[in-house]
Amino acid sequence: MWRLVRRWIDWVLDELLPLVRTRRSSFVVEVGHDSGGRTRVEVPVPWAADAAVVEVVLRLPVAARRKVDFALQLPNAPRVPAEGLRPEAGDRYRITFRFPVPPTSAIAELQWKHQAVAPIPISVLTANEFLAGLSASGATVNVRLGEQAVAAGSFVPSGCKGLVATAVLHSLYPLAPLADLGLCVEFTSERTGRSVTAPVPLAATQRAAKQALAVAVCPRVPRRPGGWLVRWKAGARLLAAVRVEAVAARRFELGVRLLDTRFAVADETGAVRVVRQPPALGQYGRVGPCFLVAGAEPGTAGVCRFAVFAVLPAAAQAVQLLEEDVVVTDAPTVFSPGLVESVDLLRISAFELRLNGRVLGAVALSPVPHATLTAEGGFKPPQDFEWSAAAEDDLMKRLGRLGG
Repeated sequence: MWRLVRRWIDWVLDELLPLVRTRRSSFVVEVGHDSGGRTRVEVPVPWAADAAVVEVVLRLPVAARRKVDFALQLPNAPRVPAEGLRPEAGDRYRITFRFPVPPTSAIAELQWKHQAVAPIPISVLTANEFLAGLSASGATVNVRLGEQAVAAGSFVPSGCKGLVATAVLHSLYPLAPLADLGLCVEFTSERTGRSVTAPVPLAATQRAAKQALAVAVCPRVPRRPGGWLVRWKAGARLLAAVRVEAVAARRFELGVRLLDTRFAVADETGAVRVVRQPPALGQYGRVGPCFLVAGAEPGTAGVCRFAVFAVLPAAAQAVQLLEEDVVVTDAPTVFSPGLVESVDLLRISAFELRLNGRVLGAVALSPVPHATLTAEGGFKPPQDFEWSAAAEDDLMKRLGRLGG
C-alpha cells in the first residue's frame, strides 16, 4: 500500500505541481521572425519571413527543465517542439520555438507534457495588409546634365546623361517585405511604347525603417524628343507615377534670355566679389562679366553652349573670347566666364553674350556717356552705347534724384 501511495506522490510532484507553479508565476513572451540571416523581435510577423520565432521566459522548477517536455501547438498544424532551453538569471529559463510563418494570425498554445500552459497570440502580416499600408510621396525625376542633377519636368536630350527617379517610401510596417515583393521603377517611352525596368534595392537600415528615400537610375539614356512615363511599383501595385518630356534643343534655346548683368572683380589679394556698376579703370586687378540667364519654359532644363565676345571700339566685329557649356533652368543661373587683366580692358568697351549666334545681351565697361549741351540751347548726342541693366539702374537713380 505504501508503495502505491509513494508512486502517486512522485507522479503529482513530477507531472502536476510544475505545471501549477508555471501557471501562477509570471512569464515573458517575445514574438519575432528570421529575415535575411537576422532574428528580429517585432510583430506582426511578415508573411515572407524565413521563419517565425517565439521565445518564452519563465520560472521552472527542477522537475520541469527538460526541453523535450515543451511544445507549441498552432491551429491545424503539427506540434512544434522546443528548439532550445537555456537558463537565464535565477531560476528563469528561456524556451525557443522556430517554425514556418502561419498563413494568417493565430493563437498558439504553449504546452508542457501535452498540457496547456498559456495561450500565445501570433500576429501575421499578410501581403495585402502590407501593401495597403505602403505609399510613396515626392516622386521626382532628376535629369543628369553635365556634372549636375536637376529636378525637371522637361529637358533637352542632347545634353542629358541619364534619368534618376527618387521617391520617399512610407509604410505602417518595416519595409523589409519589399525585398520579396520586388520594388522597381518602370521607365516607358511614349514615342516607342517600350519600357525598361530598374530594380530598387534597399539597404539593411532602410529595410528596418518605416520610411526611406529610394533611388532608381534609368537603364537607357533618352536621345530624342518625346515623353517618358516613370512609375514606381511594389509587386503589381502602382505606388506613384510622374511624367517628364524631352524637348527639342532649338525650342528650349529660343526661350533662353538674359535677366541681368553684373561684374566680377578681384583685388590684389585675389578675393573675388560681384559689383553692380562697371568699376573704374585700374580700381581692381582683374575684372570680368557676370551674366544671369534663365529659360522661359517652366520646369525645363538643358545645357546651353554660351559664347562670350569682346566688343572692341576699333574693330568692326566683336572678337570671341571663349565658349562654355552651362546648365540652364527656369530659375536664374549665374554664368561668370572668367576674369580679364585690368590692362587688357583698355581695348574692350563691352562683353556680349551669344547663344547659337543670337545676341542675348551685353554688359558695358564704360560709364553711361552724357549728352553735351550746345550754345544754341540744343544738345550733342553721345556716341553709341551698349545699353545694359547697370545702365538702366543708373538712369533710374538719376530720374529719382530729379523727382526728388
